[in-house]
Amino acid sequence: MESIRIKIENLADLDILSQQFNIPKKELIDFHNQHCALHEILPDHLPKYLKYLYIPADKQNLWKNKDLLDSRIELPDTPADLTYGVLIKDLSSEIQMYYLVDIHRGNENRTSVTKRKMYVNDQELEQMMEKLAEMASEALYPLDFSLKKNGSPDKILNGKDIQKRWKKECLPRIKQYYVGAIAHDFIGKLDRFYESVDDDPAELYANIFYPVFFLPLYTSYTDYQKTESLSFYFSSIDESVSYDAQFSLQKVFTEHDKILIHLKGEEKDDEEVGGKRGYLNLEYRLDKNTKYISSVEGELSTFYQNGEIKIYIEIYQQKSYI
Repeated sequence: MESIRIKIENLADLDILSQQFNIPKKELIDFHNQHCALHEILPDHLPKYLKYLYIPADKQNLWKNKDLLDSRIELPDTPADLTYGVLIKDLSSEIQMYYLVDIHRGNENRTSVTKRKMYVNDQELEQMMEKLAEMASEALYPLDFSLKKNGSPDKILNGKDIQKRWKKECLPRIKQYYVGAIAHDFIGKLDRFYESVDDDPAELYANIFYPVFFLPLYTSYTDYQKTESLSFYFSSIDESVSYDAQFSLQKVFTEHDKILIHLKGEEKDDEEVGGKRGYLNLEYRLDKNTKYISSVEGELSTFYQNGEIKIYIEIYQQKSYI
């Protein structure tokens, strides 16, 4: 059978290639070894030094359709209305939250976010403080902000409108229903938050959805990889945790024609010598054509008072409401 040689530099998974070509892994290895030079002989995995793979010639078109030819991902500039389901689990306390988010992408990288009703452990909010926080969040939405070219938030565009909704609509209603010392302190904290809302998006990062979803994905990946320092806020310990993250852009589209970006990282060293460190493990799938996010899934962890705090997050695009 006639063979062709394809460039596979920076790929490291024969199982993925086997699926793409619909050839059993052993047959793929045997075919390559029959046609390659002696120094290109394959074991049962892809060595990092191997730059080319020999495949049956009739699979060439399949490879071309599956190959991500450019290692730069551009920020989508086409308007779109997107709905995502968001699931966040605190694996230490077994508490999980679920809600829907509507995202409107307009011109000039303008983005508008609206959050729908939240459920905790598959139930509507029951605790007083949970209900109060949910009612207070109504002032934040719709939230309009612009994006940087890499996909991360740049500036909040409707800060004055948010403050007005809080002062004139939400705060009077909350004070009417919630009284007592605990509620008073919490309302004061919320009031300070809304007073500080301006064009700086930093406050958004208290909600882990924003730094995870609006991650700087849209950039160049030298050799299909890049490294970056990332920080995420853990609400259960009221602290931000920083990681040294490695981004890996898969050169081949997934079985369902998605662009795959995998993040792995380790928590940065703290001052405590020998202290345990958490990890970061997130997988992003982007639409092959639009480059919008289709799904995000993964975990983040840190250690606090000798115990591990672990968060699982899943964000997935929905075509319509359930």
